[in-house]
Amino acid sequence: MRICTSGQDHLPSFRLELPALLKMDGVVIALREWSPLEQSSCTFLGVSDKARLAELRSPFARMEFIAGRTALHHAGLALGRDVSGSDIQYDNFSGKPYLESSESCFNFSIAHTFGLACCAASLEYQVGCDCERWDRAVDVGALSFLFGRTFANHKECLVEWTKLEASLKLSGERLIDRMDKSSLTSLAFEAADETHFPHVVFNLNECFVVSYCTQLSRNKREEALN
Repeated sequence: MRICTSGQDHLPSFRLELPALLKMDGVVIALREWSPLEQSSCTFLGVSDKARLAELRSPFARMEFIAGRTALHHAGLALGRDVSGSDIQYDNFSGKPYLESSESCFNFSIAHTFGLACCAASLEYQVGCDCERWDRAVDVGALSFLFGRTFANHKECLVEWTKLEASLKLSGERLIDRMDKSSLTSLAFEAADETHFPHVVFNLNECFVVSYCTQLSRNKREEALN
């Protein structure tokens, strides 16, 4: 692994041979490349995930799904948790995924963009992550309006967008609900209270921007109060 201080918009820059695992401040980030042209299987899916995969007819959607679940599997192993066959549930309101109650201390977030899947996981923190390709086309004017600030270029937009998405995944909010409140903000990256912990944005291989943010898990908050 090579870490650079240069890169897109002066973000920390990681030069990694994928697949790769990063361990930072109690959080594991599993990163995997994927392609719709690949033929790959996933032998460690739970019942609900097997059913979900069977419903996906597009090779693009199937490979994206498998890459994300593979990243989750390896993130779990890096934390000493074998989540093979675990039943993944989804919050009815936000769609936020979580594992069955027997693994309630294992917190994770999965994100995809074309060619990359990432999973942030932790036993200490709630987590949220997102990733995008640097070459994704964005409407700078429209996003400047939604965020209530002027972005200099599309790369700056992508940084703030991934921070926002990671923040929403962390909190379990929906984008529409955040838009109803005020201009869009990535709250978990800006909060200064004692419940919010490390947040990181980095440039991966000059191809992707990856963001993750954390919050002390409910169990850890209760322990801290006692």
